[in-house]
Amino acid sequence: MKKFLIMTFVAIMAAAVLCPAADAQEISKKEQKRTIDSIASAENKTKKDVKDSLEKLEASLKDKAEMTFKYTDHNFGNVENGSDVSYEFEYVNTGKEPLIINNVSTSCGCTTPQWPREPIPSKGRATIKVKYDSNRIGNFSKTVTVYSNATNSPVVLSIKGSVQYKQNK
Repeated sequence: MKKFLIMTFVAIMAAAVLCPAADAQEISKKEQKRTIDSIASAENKTKKDVKDSLEKLEASLKDKAEMTFKYTDHNFGNVENGSDVSYEFEYVNTGKEPLIINNVSTSCGCTTPQWPREPIPSKGRATIKVKYDSNRIGNFSKTVTVYSNATNSPVVLSIKGSVQYKQNK
């Protein structure tokens, strides 16, 4: 229960930071107060203790690794079958700790990812190369999910396009 309430508060805090509308921020402040009140009553703690714990949690999350992609989707458009259909998703570790990618999974076996196995230092840049099997004729839309130690893990990347049959002349 405590973890759920803390995660709810963190989500509300993130929404408050990311939402530019003043009304939404005011609503978020009310939600924060309600969340703190409910955690305090559920855990038999003072509101100050809850606020202090949540501030420490929020501060520790800011120090972690974070993946910031230039783009998270790519449209190949129309491509001929048998051609090289690959794209490199560029990202930066905008966090303070080294970024470690644990796994990259695809929505189907027709998509192959390549990613760095070594840790990416803070402010370091790297790419995840995604290749699609262009011997399959027709439209495609695939996802690649990146799991890491980043605060924003997992990150979902997507590719799409249409493979056209190439006639031999």
